[in-house]
Amino acid sequence: MSRAVVDVRLEGVTKRFGRVTAVDHVTLHVEDGEFVVLLGPSGCGKTTTLRLIAGLERPDEGRILFGGRDVTRLPPRERNISMVFQSYAVWPHMRVRDNIAFPLRVKHYPEEEIRRRVRWAAELLQIGDLLDRYPAQLSGGQRQRVAVARAIVVEPDVLLMDEPLSNLDALLRVRMRSELKKLQRRIGVTTIYVTHDQVEAMTMGDRVAVMNRGRIEQVGTPDEVYEHPANMFVAGFIGSPQMNFIPARVALRGGRPVLEAEGFTLPPPPGLEEKLRGMVGEEVVAGVRPEHLSVNPPGGGGGVERLRGVVDFVERLGSDTILHVRVGGHVLVAKLPGGARFEVGEEVVLGVPAARVHVFRATGEALR
Repeated sequence: MSRAVVDVRLEGVTKRFGRVTAVDHVTLHVEDGEFVVLLGPSGCGKTTTLRLIAGLERPDEGRILFGGRDVTRLPPRERNISMVFQSYAVWPHMRVRDNIAFPLRVKHYPEEEIRRRVRWAAELLQIGDLLDRYPAQLSGGQRQRVAVARAIVVEPDVLLMDEPLSNLDALLRVRMRSELKKLQRRIGVTTIYVTHDQVEAMTMGDRVAVMNRGRIEQVGTPDEVYEHPANMFVAGFIGSPQMNFIPARVALRGGRPVLEAEGFTLPPPPGLEEKLRGMVGEEVVAGVRPEHLSVNPPGGGGGVERLRGVVDFVERLGSDTILHVRVGGHVLVAKLPGGARFEVGEEVVLGVPAARVHVFRATGEALR
Protein backbone atom coordinates (compact mmCIF):
# COMPACT_ATOMS: atom_id res chain seq x y z
CA MET A 1 0.00 0.00 0.00
CA SER A 2 1.20 3.50 -0.73
CA ARG A 3 0.69 6.46 1.54
CA ALA A 4 1.64 10.09 1.84
CA VAL A 5 4.68 10.56 4.05
CA VAL A 6 4.84 13.74 6.09
CA ASP A 7 7.41 15.37 8.33
CA VAL A 8 6.75 16.40 11.93
CA ARG A 9 7.91 19.72 13.31
CA LEU A 10 7.80 20.90 16.93
CA GLU A 11 8.46 24.61 17.43
CA GLY A 12 9.11 25.78 20.99
CA VAL A 13 6.61 23.32 22.44
CA THR A 14 6.05 23.66 26.19
CA LYS A 15 3.75 21.75 28.53
CA ARG A 16 3.21 22.49 32.22
CA PHE A 17 1.36 20.52 34.87
CA GLY A 18 0.83 23.00 37.68
CA ARG A 19 4.28 24.25 38.70
CA VAL A 20 6.08 21.43 36.90
CA THR A 21 7.32 22.08 33.36
CA ALA A 22 7.22 18.62 31.78
CA VAL A 23 8.25 19.77 28.30
CA ASP A 24 10.35 22.91 28.07
CA HIS A 25 10.51 24.74 24.73
CA VAL A 26 11.21 21.64 22.66
CA THR A 27 12.09 22.22 19.01
CA LEU A 28 12.52 19.16 16.81
CA HIS A 29 12.19 18.33 13.11
CA VAL A 30 11.49 14.73 12.11
CA GLU A 31 12.02 14.25 8.39
CA ASP A 32 9.67 12.44 6.02
CA GLY A 33 9.91 8.70 6.65
CA GLU A 34 12.50 9.11 9.39
CA PHE A 35 12.73 6.95 12.53
CA VAL A 36 13.54 9.25 15.47
CA VAL A 37 13.94 8.00 19.02
CA LEU A 38 13.21 10.14 22.09
CA LEU A 39 15.66 8.81 24.67
CA GLY A 40 16.04 9.75 28.30
CA PRO A 41 15.54 8.72 31.93
CA SER A 42 12.15 8.39 33.59
CA GLY A 43 10.48 11.76 34.08
CA CYS A 44 12.50 13.56 31.39
CA GLY A 45 9.40 14.50 29.33
CA LYS A 46 9.70 12.07 26.43
CA THR A 47 6.27 10.43 26.85
CA THR A 48 4.60 13.82 27.38
CA THR A 49 6.25 15.00 24.15
CA LEU A 50 4.83 11.96 22.35
CA ARG A 51 1.36 12.62 23.80
CA LEU A 52 1.58 16.24 22.60
CA ILE A 53 2.41 15.02 19.08
CA ALA A 54 -0.53 12.59 19.27
CA GLY A 55 -2.94 15.29 20.44
CA LEU A 56 -3.59 13.54 23.77
CA GLU A 57 -2.19 16.64 25.50
CA ARG A 58 -2.37 20.26 24.38
CA PRO A 59 0.75 22.46 24.62
CA ASP A 60 0.77 25.65 26.66
CA GLU A 61 3.18 27.23 24.16
CA GLY A 62 4.54 26.46 20.71
CA ARG A 63 3.28 24.76 17.56
CA ILE A 64 3.16 21.23 16.14
CA LEU A 65 3.07 20.78 12.37
CA PHE A 66 2.54 17.69 10.21
CA GLY A 67 3.71 18.20 6.63
CA GLY A 68 3.53 21.97 7.15
CA ARG A 69 -0.07 21.77 8.46
CA ASP A 70 -0.59 23.21 11.94
CA VAL A 71 -2.19 20.45 14.04
CA THR A 72 -1.52 22.03 17.46
CA ARG A 73 -5.21 22.33 18.36
CA LEU A 74 -6.52 19.35 16.43
CA PRO A 75 -7.81 16.25 18.28
CA PRO A 76 -6.04 12.91 17.65
CA ARG A 77 -8.68 11.67 15.19
CA GLU A 78 -7.93 14.57 12.84
CA ARG A 79 -4.14 14.02 12.80
CA ASN A 80 -4.04 10.61 11.05
CA ILE A 81 -1.65 9.18 13.62
CA SER A 82 -1.42 5.71 15.14
CA MET A 83 0.03 4.91 18.54
CA VAL A 84 1.46 1.71 20.02
CA PHE A 85 1.54 1.65 23.82
CA GLN A 86 3.67 -0.26 26.30
CA SER A 87 0.63 -2.33 27.33
CA TYR A 88 -0.36 -3.19 23.68
CA ALA A 89 -4.02 -2.40 24.59
CA VAL A 90 -5.53 -5.18 22.46
CA TRP A 91 -9.21 -5.99 23.05
CA PRO A 92 -9.38 -9.32 24.95
CA HIS A 93 -12.91 -10.18 23.71
CA MET A 94 -12.04 -9.75 20.01
CA ARG A 95 -10.22 -12.16 17.72
CA VAL A 96 -6.95 -10.96 16.22
CA ARG A 97 -8.55 -10.08 12.88
CA ASP A 98 -11.16 -7.92 14.61
CA ASN A 99 -8.53 -6.23 16.76
CA ILE A 100 -6.61 -5.26 13.63
CA ALA A 101 -9.78 -4.22 11.80
CA PHE A 102 -11.16 -2.14 14.68
CA PRO A 103 -9.78 1.30 13.64
CA LEU A 104 -10.98 0.70 10.07
CA ARG A 105 -14.51 -0.11 11.23
CA VAL A 106 -14.55 3.01 13.39
CA LYS A 107 -13.80 4.98 10.20
CA HIS A 108 -16.53 3.08 8.29
CA TYR A 109 -14.28 1.50 5.65
CA PRO A 110 -16.04 -0.95 3.28
CA GLU A 111 -15.79 -4.59 4.42
CA GLU A 112 -13.81 -5.67 1.34
CA GLU A 113 -11.27 -2.91 1.96
CA ILE A 114 -11.08 -3.92 5.63
CA ARG A 115 -10.36 -7.55 4.70
CA ARG A 116 -7.69 -6.49 2.23
CA ARG A 117 -5.92 -4.19 4.70
CA VAL A 118 -6.10 -6.70 7.56
CA ARG A 119 -4.49 -9.34 5.29
CA TRP A 120 -1.77 -6.86 4.27
CA ALA A 121 -0.95 -5.87 7.86
CA ALA A 122 -1.06 -9.46 9.14
CA GLU A 123 1.32 -10.64 6.41
CA LEU A 124 3.75 -7.79 7.16
CA LEU A 125 3.80 -8.71 10.86
CA GLN A 126 3.87 -12.47 10.13
CA ILE A 127 0.68 -13.19 12.09
CA GLY A 128 -1.53 -14.36 9.23
CA ASP A 129 -2.02 -17.74 10.92
CA LEU A 130 -3.19 -16.13 14.18
CA LEU A 131 -6.15 -14.13 12.85
CA ASP A 132 -8.79 -16.38 14.46
CA ARG A 133 -7.20 -16.51 17.90
CA TYR A 134 -8.05 -14.39 20.93
CA PRO A 135 -5.34 -12.30 22.69
CA ALA A 136 -5.34 -14.70 25.69
CA GLN A 137 -4.11 -17.43 23.30
CA LEU A 138 -1.10 -15.33 22.21
CA SER A 139 2.36 -14.78 23.64
CA GLY A 140 3.52 -11.29 24.61
CA GLY A 141 5.45 -10.95 21.37
CA GLN A 142 2.43 -12.00 19.31
CA ARG A 143 0.17 -9.51 21.12
CA GLN A 144 2.72 -6.81 20.41
CA ARG A 145 2.64 -7.70 16.69
CA VAL A 146 -1.16 -7.43 16.76
CA ALA A 147 -0.89 -3.95 18.30
CA VAL A 148 1.57 -2.86 15.60
CA ALA A 149 -0.60 -4.36 12.82
CA ARG A 150 -3.60 -2.44 14.17
CA ALA A 151 -1.51 0.74 14.19
CA ILE A 152 -0.31 0.49 10.58
CA VAL A 153 -3.52 -0.85 9.02
CA VAL A 154 -4.96 2.67 8.73
CA GLU A 155 -1.81 3.84 6.88
CA PRO A 156 -1.09 6.67 9.34
CA ASP A 157 0.91 9.74 8.42
CA VAL A 158 2.80 9.38 11.71
CA LEU A 159 3.44 6.27 13.82
CA LEU A 160 4.08 6.86 17.52
CA MET A 161 5.47 4.18 19.84
CA ASP A 162 5.75 4.50 23.61
CA GLU A 163 8.19 1.87 24.96
CA PRO A 164 6.43 -0.94 23.04
CA LEU A 165 9.08 -3.57 23.85
CA SER A 166 9.54 -3.00 27.57
CA ASN A 167 7.15 -5.83 28.57
CA LEU A 168 8.98 -8.45 26.49
CA ASP A 169 11.76 -10.72 27.70
CA ALA A 170 15.33 -9.82 26.72
CA LEU A 171 15.74 -12.26 23.81
CA LEU A 172 12.41 -11.36 22.23
CA ARG A 173 13.16 -7.67 22.67
CA VAL A 174 16.34 -8.05 20.62
CA ARG A 175 14.48 -9.79 17.79
CA MET A 176 11.58 -7.35 17.80
CA ARG A 177 13.95 -4.36 17.60
CA SER A 178 15.24 -5.50 14.23
CA GLU A 179 11.79 -6.52 13.01
CA LEU A 180 10.21 -3.17 13.90
CA LYS A 181 13.04 -1.29 12.21
CA LYS A 182 12.73 -3.41 9.03
CA LEU A 183 8.96 -2.89 9.04
CA GLN A 184 9.35 0.88 9.36
CA ARG A 185 11.80 0.97 6.45
CA ARG A 186 9.45 -1.13 4.34
CA ILE A 187 6.33 1.00 4.85
CA GLY A 188 8.22 4.33 5.04
CA VAL A 189 6.07 5.84 7.78
CA THR A 190 7.43 8.75 9.82
CA THR A 191 8.03 7.18 13.24
CA ILE A 192 8.71 8.65 16.68
CA TYR A 193 9.70 6.09 19.28
CA VAL A 194 10.06 6.64 23.03
CA THR A 195 12.43 4.58 25.18
CA HIS A 196 14.73 4.82 28.20
CA ASP A 197 16.82 1.95 26.77
CA GLN A 198 19.92 3.32 25.06
CA VAL A 199 20.53 0.04 23.18
CA GLU A 200 17.08 0.30 21.59
CA ALA A 201 17.73 3.92 20.70
CA MET A 202 21.16 3.31 19.20
CA THR A 203 20.14 0.24 17.17
CA MET A 204 16.79 1.50 15.87
CA GLY A 205 16.97 5.27 15.43
CA ASP A 206 18.01 7.09 12.27
CA ARG A 207 18.52 9.91 14.77
CA VAL A 208 18.30 10.06 18.55
CA ALA A 209 16.96 13.01 20.58
CA VAL A 210 18.37 12.79 24.09
CA MET A 211 16.03 14.42 26.63
CA ASN A 212 16.61 15.62 30.18
CA ARG A 213 14.32 17.64 32.45
CA GLY A 214 11.91 18.46 29.65
CA ARG A 215 14.56 19.67 27.22
CA ILE A 216 16.32 18.12 24.26
CA GLU A 217 20.03 18.05 25.09
CA GLN A 218 21.21 16.80 21.69
CA VAL A 219 19.82 15.45 18.42
CA GLY A 220 22.01 13.41 16.12
CA THR A 221 22.70 10.05 14.57
CA PRO A 222 23.62 7.28 17.02
CA ASP A 223 27.27 7.70 16.01
CA GLU A 224 27.14 11.47 16.58
CA VAL A 225 25.69 11.32 20.09
CA TYR A 226 28.18 8.57 21.03
CA GLU A 227 31.31 10.02 19.45
CA HIS A 228 30.56 13.73 19.95
CA PRO A 229 28.28 14.21 22.98
CA ALA A 230 27.14 17.81 23.40
CA ASN A 231 27.53 17.79 27.17
CA MET A 232 28.23 15.63 30.21
CA PHE A 233 24.62 14.48 30.53
CA VAL A 234 24.59 13.00 27.01
CA ALA A 235 28.11 11.60 27.45
CA GLY A 236 27.09 9.89 30.70
CA PHE A 237 23.71 8.63 29.52
CA ILE A 238 24.99 7.07 26.29
CA GLY A 239 27.29 4.11 26.79
CA SER A 240 27.54 1.29 29.31
CA PRO A 241 29.36 1.37 31.65
CA GLN A 242 29.11 5.13 31.95
CA MET A 243 31.92 7.36 30.69
CA ASN A 244 34.70 8.03 33.21
CA PHE A 245 34.55 11.67 34.34
CA ILE A 246 37.76 13.08 35.83
CA PRO A 247 37.93 16.58 37.37
CA ALA A 248 41.05 18.31 36.05
CA ARG A 249 42.74 21.66 35.57
CA VAL A 250 44.25 22.96 32.33
CA ALA A 251 48.02 23.44 32.69
CA LEU A 252 51.06 23.94 30.46
CA ARG A 253 53.82 21.33 30.33
CA GLY A 254 56.75 22.00 28.02
CA GLY A 255 54.68 24.69 26.33
CA ARG A 256 51.82 22.26 25.61
CA PRO A 257 48.43 22.20 27.37
CA VAL A 258 47.64 19.12 29.48
CA LEU A 259 44.80 18.10 31.79
CA GLU A 260 46.08 17.80 35.36
CA ALA A 261 44.02 15.44 37.50
CA GLU A 262 44.68 14.23 41.06
CA GLY A 263 47.82 12.11 40.76
CA PHE A 264 48.20 12.00 36.96
CA THR A 265 47.88 14.03 33.78
CA LEU A 266 46.00 13.36 30.57
CA PRO A 267 46.81 14.62 27.08
CA PRO A 268 44.28 16.85 25.31
CA PRO A 269 42.54 15.40 22.25
CA PRO A 270 43.96 16.49 18.88
CA GLY A 271 42.41 19.71 17.65
CA LEU A 272 41.69 21.17 21.08
CA GLU A 273 45.21 22.30 22.01
CA GLU A 274 44.78 25.90 20.85
CA LYS A 275 41.46 26.28 22.63
CA LEU A 276 42.90 24.82 25.84
CA ARG A 277 45.97 27.06 25.60
CA GLY A 278 43.63 29.98 26.27
CA MET A 279 42.08 28.19 29.27
CA VAL A 280 45.20 27.62 31.38
CA GLY A 281 44.24 27.49 35.06
CA GLU A 282 40.56 26.73 34.37
CA GLU A 283 38.74 23.78 35.95
CA VAL A 284 37.44 21.26 33.41
CA VAL A 285 36.26 17.63 33.35
CA ALA A 286 38.05 15.05 31.24
CA GLY A 287 36.02 12.13 29.95
CA VAL A 288 37.00 8.78 28.49
CA ARG A 289 34.78 5.80 27.78
CA PRO A 290 35.58 2.46 29.50
CA GLU A 291 35.75 0.66 26.14
CA HIS A 292 38.45 3.05 24.94
CA LEU A 293 40.84 2.22 27.78
CA SER A 294 43.36 -0.59 27.34
CA VAL A 295 45.16 -2.50 30.07
CA ASN A 296 48.90 -3.16 29.92
CA PRO A 297 49.26 -1.82 26.35
CA PRO A 298 52.47 -2.83 24.58
CA GLY A 299 55.25 -0.31 24.02
CA GLY A 300 54.81 3.42 24.31
CA GLY A 301 53.91 6.45 22.23
CA GLY A 302 51.28 6.21 19.53
CA GLY A 303 49.25 8.94 21.20
CA VAL A 304 48.52 6.71 24.21
CA GLU A 305 49.08 7.99 27.76
CA ARG A 306 50.13 5.23 30.18
CA LEU A 307 48.78 5.47 33.75
CA ARG A 308 49.90 3.15 36.56
CA GLY A 309 47.20 1.87 38.87
CA VAL A 310 45.93 -0.96 41.05
CA VAL A 311 42.90 -3.17 40.35
CA ASP A 312 40.17 -2.19 42.84
CA PHE A 313 37.27 -4.41 41.67
CA VAL A 314 36.53 -6.90 38.88
CA GLU A 315 33.13 -7.58 37.27
CA ARG A 316 33.11 -10.76 35.17
CA LEU A 317 30.07 -10.62 32.88
CA GLY A 318 30.86 -13.47 30.50
CA SER A 319 31.20 -11.56 27.24
CA ASP A 320 32.88 -8.60 28.99
CA THR A 321 35.14 -7.99 31.96
CA ILE A 322 34.70 -4.65 33.73
CA LEU A 323 37.85 -3.57 35.54
CA HIS A 324 37.85 -0.85 38.22
CA VAL A 325 41.38 0.56 38.54
CA ARG A 326 42.53 3.05 41.18
CA VAL A 327 44.80 5.64 39.54
CA GLY A 328 45.96 8.53 41.73
CA GLY A 329 42.88 9.86 43.49
CA HIS A 330 40.39 8.33 41.04
CA VAL A 331 38.89 4.97 40.13
CA LEU A 332 38.73 4.50 36.35
CA VAL A 333 36.53 1.83 34.77
CA ALA A 334 37.80 -0.15 31.78
CA LYS A 335 35.70 -2.48 29.61
CA LEU A 336 37.67 -5.49 28.33
CA PRO A 337 36.89 -8.75 26.49
CA GLY A 338 35.38 -11.48 28.65
CA GLY A 339 38.53 -13.59 28.63
CA ALA A 340 40.58 -10.92 30.42
CA ARG A 341 41.81 -12.16 33.81
CA PHE A 342 42.87 -9.77 36.57
CA GLU A 343 42.80 -9.94 40.35
CA VAL A 344 42.02 -7.30 42.98
CA GLY A 345 45.25 -5.66 44.14
CA GLU A 346 47.11 -6.40 40.89
CA GLU A 347 49.23 -3.56 39.51
CA VAL A 348 48.35 -2.63 35.92
CA VAL A 349 48.95 0.09 33.37
CA LEU A 350 45.96 1.81 31.76
CA GLY A 351 46.37 3.06 28.21
CA VAL A 352 44.43 6.26 27.45
CA PRO A 353 44.36 7.26 23.75
CA ALA A 354 44.54 11.05 23.43
CA ALA A 355 42.13 10.91 20.48
CA ARG A 356 39.48 9.36 22.76
CA VAL A 357 39.63 11.98 25.52
CA HIS A 358 36.64 14.34 25.79
CA VAL A 359 36.88 17.70 27.56
CA PHE A 360 33.93 19.44 29.22
CA ARG A 361 33.72 22.90 30.75
CA ALA A 362 32.77 23.17 34.42
CA THR A 363 29.23 23.98 33.19
CA GLY A 364 29.06 20.54 31.53
CA GLU A 365 29.27 21.79 27.94
CA ALA A 366 31.62 19.83 25.68
CA LEU A 367 34.59 21.60 24.13
CA ARG A 368 34.42 21.19 20.38
